[in-house]
Amino acid sequence: MPDLARKNLQLKGAERQKALKDFKKQLKKWGLSMPAVEPQVLDLGTGNFSRTGIIEYWVCNEDKQGYCCKFLFVFNGQTCPYHLHKLKHETFFVLKGKVSMKISGKTKIRKEGDTITMKQGALHSFTGVGPALLLEASKPCKPGDNYMQDKRLGKKGQL
Repeated sequence: MPDLARKNLQLKGAERQKALKDFKKQLKKWGLSMPAVEPQVLDLGTGNFSRTGIIEYWVCNEDKQGYCCKFLFVFNGQTCPYHLHKLKHETFFVLKGKVSMKISGKTKIRKEGDTITMKQGALHSFTGVGPALLLEASKPCKPGDNYMQDKRLGKKGQL
């Protein structure tokens, strides 16, 4: 399901195992479980997962049918970096916790039960205010449709 090019943006070894162990501990506190898919534990090439990163569980990415669904998790203080999509339209639902979400330069705290729609071209990021779990429903994820504000991420800012 996930783009193979993202493999070099993922944690490996002991650091990956620790992140997943801490994530599963949080899930247990919440009384939740994740789908039986291989999680992506992404530092997005920063080398600093605790500050910039995300754990993603892709439920599906159905290109022909026109939809994608995944769970997104950030630890306290961890940020999914500021970026936009030219093709993908997303809707986020905050399942657990709170995030500080920055959209087109404006920051607002989003809490459990909040729904946030992200149109194509809208710059956005989110940071855990405590641990947070979001559900993303969107158009399919396409390789190269993540345009990062920080040009050091990916290939000249494109993932």
